[in-house]
Amino acid sequence: MKLSPFLIAAAALACGQATAQSSVNVFGVADAAMRVFDNDGARTWTIGSGGYAASRIGVRATEALGDGLYAGAWMEGTVNYNNGTGNSARLWNRRSTVSLGGKFGELRVGHDLTPSYTAFGEFDVFGVSGLADQGKFYSTAFGSGIEATGLWARADNIVSYFTPDTLGGFYANVAVAAGEGKPAQKYRGTRIGYADQQLNLSAAIGNFDGIAGMLRRTSLSASYSLPMATLIASTVRNEYLGAARLVTQIGAVVPLPVGKLRANYTWIGSTGTLAGVPVGADDATQLAVGYTVDVSRRTTLYATYVDLRNQGNARFAVATAQGLGAGGRSRGAETGISHRF
Repeated sequence: MKLSPFLIAAAALACGQATAQSSVNVFGVADAAMRVFDNDGARTWTIGSGGYAASRIGVRATEALGDGLYAGAWMEGTVNYNNGTGNSARLWNRRSTVSLGGKFGELRVGHDLTPSYTAFGEFDVFGVSGLADQGKFYSTAFGSGIEATGLWARADNIVSYFTPDTLGGFYANVAVAAGEGKPAQKYRGTRIGYADQQLNLSAAIGNFDGIAGMLRRTSLSASYSLPMATLIASTVRNEYLGAARLVTQIGAVVPLPVGKLRANYTWIGSTGTLAGVPVGADDATQLAVGYTVDVSRRTTLYATYVDLRNQGNARFAVATAQGLGAGGRSRGAETGISHRF
């Protein structure tokens, strides 16, 4: 069949419009650092990945569906730049979601962070990365099983709803994850907040089905931007069976003539009993100080020092707990380069 020049031009125009309405992007973070850490006098030198921001590779795609609607897909996995490996359990361990969004907000389905994690993770001075990572105080979740499945941060089979950004600064996120009959997989949680150019307030509550019962996490976080510094604070309570752990941190990011100074101080306090054993003395404190310099729009040089002191039977560590006894001291320093693409 012979097509007229008009039909050929119209078809080309339609294809061009369809292409313009869709986009696929490859993105990632390449981050590696030289590290030294000391656990009760046992010193180790190593090369680490993700000291400033978690190293990753990802693909995201969006398609405009008309009338403000869009469909999206997001796949993101860990890349360890010190040895070239990825996550040993799954390829897209950080995120794998399909979403539908528009004026109503966004509905997202798949494997993703829970609102119980973002509620404190977005208020970590060090971005939940590197030796100063606050995540270490949540991933050891009283043996509830959510540390082994990764549910302390991310959930499989999660359905999330995010409100649109047209609510005058107010926002909310509600999420439910199906357990599929497996232990430490089921989750229900919500987060609400308010944010403007200076202030960000967030509160969240989540229930995790642990092996022997429910683990509940509640949090309150805030950040406030001043000309001289951005102040950040959060307090998070984790309760499981008869035990509870309160993680409270305050910190600041201070712009300097060259670079930025980052610092925070964290208290970890435990109460109650677990399997009949008192945990009230299992406390810890962490002091972290860092310095960053943006050498370009995409590349940052950084250095961080961390001093973590345990009490009682607590064994939190800046990197690996190898060689660290109960109530021991763990220190570490790292310096590296982080490139975003």
